[in-house]
Amino acid sequence: MQQPVTMNKPDTVANVTALRTPLHTFLLCCGFSGGILFSIINFSFGAITPHYDMMRQPINELELIRHGWIQSANFVVLGLFVCAYALGLRKELVSGFGATLIPLSQLFLAAGFILTGLFIHQPMNNIAGAISFMAMLSSFLLFAIRFARDARWKGWAAYTVLSAVLIIAAIALFGYTQQRDAPYAAMFERLVILVRMVWALVFLLRLLNGRRLGPVKQGATSPVLTEQAEHAGE
Repeated sequence: MQQPVTMNKPDTVANVTALRTPLHTFLLCCGFSGGILFSIINFSFGAITPHYDMMRQPINELELIRHGWIQSANFVVLGLFVCAYALGLRKELVSGFGATLIPLSQLFLAAGFILTGLFIHQPMNNIAGAISFMAMLSSFLLFAIRFARDARWKGWAAYTVLSAVLIIAAIALFGYTQQRDAPYAAMFERLVILVRMVWALVFLLRLLNGRRLGPVKQGATSPVLTEQAEHAGE
């Protein structure tokens, strides 16, 4: 007999720890650790680069200066981290709304980052940036819908939508201030990264603290029991 599946069953740290392999946990951590590594490299490279103003100039302009390959490689590495994160999310989601679309949106986000690193000149660089921006917003929207349907993630739909709104506002302000060569224009671009990183960190901590995204088969508290329940339903 097939075991019932619920999206609302309470999770426990012990149960989730048993169900996730170390590789799965590592893949989930890539969503935040990739952003941290990107920010550290970008900030360090920007700080030591003569005549580069992090307050005024966007991140991708670091690709056009001497040793700009460092920032290009930084974008590519970030994309690879996001690819790994997409695999972790696919394994975590299992089924239900967004089980395929959410990881797919992360893969598009990763593709945008990688293309930004590979194509440093316009118009391809701007096109790659647009792909990243749209994929990021799509991911937040899909996550919000998923959270809204899962009682275990109460309040997260609103938080995710708020994060998406902040990102849209920051991008709009970045474009507006950049056109006017404002001395603080690039700070709005970096605000986008900050909002995503904070969301990713809080989301990761919640997962590591025992919360799950995928449906839990009732009575399955370990990988062995889960596998048995799956075979029983075949």
